[in-house]
Amino acid sequence: MTHEQAKGIVDLSKLPADASETLRIIRIGDYDACACIGLHVSNTSEVGTFKIISHDYNEERQTLRLRFKLIEKK
Repeated sequence: MTHEQAKGIVDLSKLPADASETLRIIRIGDYDACACIGLHVSNTSEVGTFKIISHDYNEERQTLRLRFKLIEKK
């Protein structure tokens, strides 16, 4: 969906300025919905090894955000 359509559903304030105009909205039941602009895999085995580089917890919203990077195979 477009940014215009999505802004009534999810918070777009953290999207990078160069995000594509087309967004995918990911819903977790009635619990959460967020805009997704990332790459996708067919199976989690394709992800490989990753390292969590930071995290934060928002007490008010009771949300946990993890940031990670993929570790390239040598």
